[in-house]
Amino acid sequence: MAGVTGDYAAVARVIQQRLVALGMSQATLIERSSVSKAVVGELQHNKVQRSRSENILRAIAEVLDLHTNHLIDVAQGRAPQPVDEPSARSADDVAGRLDVLDYRTAEILKLVRELREHTLGRVDVNFPERTTEQGPRPSRDSE
Repeated sequence: MAGVTGDYAAVARVIQQRLVALGMSQATLIERSSVSKAVVGELQHNKVQRSRSENILRAIAEVLDLHTNHLIDVAQGRAPQPVDEPSARSADDVAGRLDVLDYRTAEILKLVRELREHTLGRVDVNFPERTTEQGPRPSRDSE
């Protein structure tokens, strides 16, 4: 497996911020991630700039309650997935994938509401509407 190179100063900032936010010590991070004290210290304080294993970055990210690829994305200059956004652990994680779809659908509906309010004024619309009082909505083909 190829190592991850990139901006480890940014990775160090994320690790520090999450440790503070979670009230977690370095010792706890080391214990829970099973990553050596030397490596955690190098990453946390940006002591040594070198390629790191994806597995190390993933283990630390999971302990810090981040998405699995969060630190990899930060190191490589990509925007990481938001912390509060659900993620699927694998292609076989059906429940996780459904959580992601629900989250993204809610985000899209929020944007649609904002767009409607902006363009049409305050509109009281409850999405999603699947039926009317008279029964199911007719499809566009039957109109």
